[in-house]
Amino acid sequence: MDDNFAYLSILTSIILALGITRVLTGIGRLLEARKHLRLYPVHMLWAVNIFLFLVLNWWILFRWQDQQEWNFFFFLFLLLSPTIAFLLSVILFPDRMEDGMDLKQHFYSNHRWFFAIGSLLPAIDFIDTSLKGYAHLQAQGPIYIVTIVLLMVLSVIAAMTKNETYHKVYSVFFLFYLIIFISINLSLLT
Repeated sequence: MDDNFAYLSILTSIILALGITRVLTGIGRLLEARKHLRLYPVHMLWAVNIFLFLVLNWWILFRWQDQQEWNFFFFLFLLLSPTIAFLLSVILFPDRMEDGMDLKQHFYSNHRWFFAIGSLLPAIDFIDTSLKGYAHLQAQGPIYIVTIVLLMVLSVIAAMTKNETYHKVYSVFFLFYLIIFISINLSLLT
């Protein structure tokens, strides 16, 4: 492993760890105060989605270990996805959970920012994949481009609508997308 990568991956790992900590702490606080809160399944699914995304992001970061030349702007780019995922974890869980708090109300009062920021992740993934070389991008197959565009569009729609059915379906769809992505790419991620 390149010493530069080892050094630079520390900050990225810290940001990812902060996001994971935020999600796990939020879930722990929800479980602890479950009798005094109004839980919302869509909110809980997005907590699972963000947790999986953060862990997957950490795992995929390892693909950059062979990168020989590093510069500040390239490093800033690599920090984008973990930073956005961290911000999503902050938006998803309030700092204080007061008795009687309604997580459905919290979710919908923050959904615009949550999904607007989240809609940047597919574009960042596309740039990240492209930076790994044309052969790597081509190896993803045509479904990759369709998936990237679909995720961006679905996130923009989620930012614009409060339709509960849409949010339920999208949260489940995103979970299945993550599970399928991990399953298909498992051999590539090791």
